[in-house]
Amino acid sequence: MIQNIITFITSITINDMILTILGLDTLRSVLASLGIVKRETPFLGRIIYGKYDVIIVKEALRELGYSTRQAERIVGRLKNVTDKGKYPQADTALKLLYILSKYIIKFENAISYGLISEGKMLSYSNYYINTMEATHNQNDLKELSHIMIRLLRNNKEDRVDFIIVPKGGNPLLAQYIANELGASLIIAKDINDSARPQESGELDRIGRIRYEGLNLLLERSDTKQIKGIVLDCNTSGGTQLVTIISDFNDLVKKCNYPIVPICNCYVLFKLVKLDINSGKEINIDKKFDDINCNLFRLFDLDEEDKKELCNISSQVIDYYAAYETGALHELKNKIIKKSKYYYDE
Repeated sequence: MIQNIITFITSITINDMILTILGLDTLRSVLASLGIVKRETPFLGRIIYGKYDVIIVKEALRELGYSTRQAERIVGRLKNVTDKGKYPQADTALKLLYILSKYIIKFENAISYGLISEGKMLSYSNYYINTMEATHNQNDLKELSHIMIRLLRNNKEDRVDFIIVPKGGNPLLAQYIANELGASLIIAKDINDSARPQESGELDRIGRIRYEGLNLLLERSDTKQIKGIVLDCNTSGGTQLVTIISDFNDLVKKCNYPIVPICNCYVLFKLVKLDINSGKEINIDKKFDDINCNLFRLFDLDEEDKKELCNISSQVIDYYAAYETGALHELKNKIIKKSKYYYDE
C-alpha cells in the first residue's frame, strides 16, 4: 500500500500540479463570485474570498479610467477606513504598560541618554525601557503597532500617506505601522549622522538623501496634497523629533513639494525629563508648540512610575496575571491623578 502511494506521488508531474492549483483557484473564484459561502464563515470564508474583493475593486476603478497606481492608492485609503474595527480600544493603556514592564531595566547607578548636542540637557535615570528590543519580538511588535494605530484613530488621524521616523529611532515599529496603514515610510537621517549631506545649492537633491524614501514617495504621488506624520516609540527631550519636523517642513516649503506641512507627531509614551539644576520638569510640549506641531502620546512616565513597572515585572508572569492583580490599573490610576494621562478611551 505504502509503495503504491509513493509511486502515485512520484508520477505526478509539475504540469499536473499547476493544473490542479489553477483548477482550485478557478473553483475558489467561482464560489466567491456566486456568494454560496458567506464571507464571515470561519476558515472557509477566508480561504474562498482572500483578496477577491480587493481585486474586484481595483478592476472596477481601472474600468472607470483610473491608473493602476491610482487604484492601489484608493484601495489603500478604503482599507484605512474599514480597518478601524481591527484595532479595538479595550485595555489599550494597560497593555502598553504591561509590555513596557517586560522591557524595563534597572541600574544601580543612574545612566544618561539623549543627544550629545543637548549637553546638560541629557536625561538621567536608574531605569531604561528598551522599546527597541520589544519590536524584535513579533507578538509585541504587532501589539505596540496596533496600540499606536489606536492612538492615531483616537486623534482623528484618518489619513496617513507617509510616516517619518528617525533613523536612530524605531524603524521596525514605523515600518509595521506603515504596512498596516498602506502608507510610505521615510527614514530621517539624524543631524549628527555622518552620511547626512551638508547644505548646498542643490537643496532638492540633498533633501531626498536626508529623508530616505522621499524620492519614491514623490514619484508615486498622484495627489496635490500628500499628508504624513512623524512617529517614534517614545521621547524624552523631544529635540530629535522637533529638529526633524522643523527641517522637513522647511524643505517642503523651499522645494515646493506637494506635501502638507507636518503638524502631528506621535509616540507611545513620553519619559518625564527634569532640569538637573532646578529639579523641575521640562515642558517639551512647548518645543512642539513653537513649530506649530502637536505631540500625541498615551501617557508620561516619571521615575516612580518606572519603579512600579519594575515591580510589576518581578511579580507577574503574563498580562492576564498583571490584570487580575490590579497592578496595571493601580499604576494607570496613579498616572491619571498626576494629570499625565492623555488617551481618551
